[in-house]
Amino acid sequence: MSSQIFRKPVPKETLFELLDKICLKTEKYYLIDKNAYRKLLFYNLYSEFCDTLKDYYHLGKRVYIERKSTYNSFITIVRQICKCCNVMYASQIKYNESKYNIDYFVYF
Repeated sequence: MSSQIFRKPVPKETLFELLDKICLKTEKYYLIDKNAYRKLLFYNLYSEFCDTLKDYYHLGKRVYIERKSTYNSFITIVRQICKCCNVMYASQIKYNESKYNIDYFVYF
């Protein structure tokens, strides 16, 4: 079945290489939270990651990787890749100091 977002399947390794650099890794999953996103921005890995994905996205869907970088836009890209590659992920909502944080667990 063809994807409406991707022209060709994105290799899992592309995602896992990025997550190795920025996320807390346990024996079952990667934890993606605001700290991982800040690390992504600090090491300037976001633009490099989006450049590698440009060949995989349809022209009309490149807006996902070309728009302004936010935590939600980064998570959207990660979820799209996980769904395309059949990688399981889960989310957990945490409430701390009157703010909600959504943490994601990407299983490998």
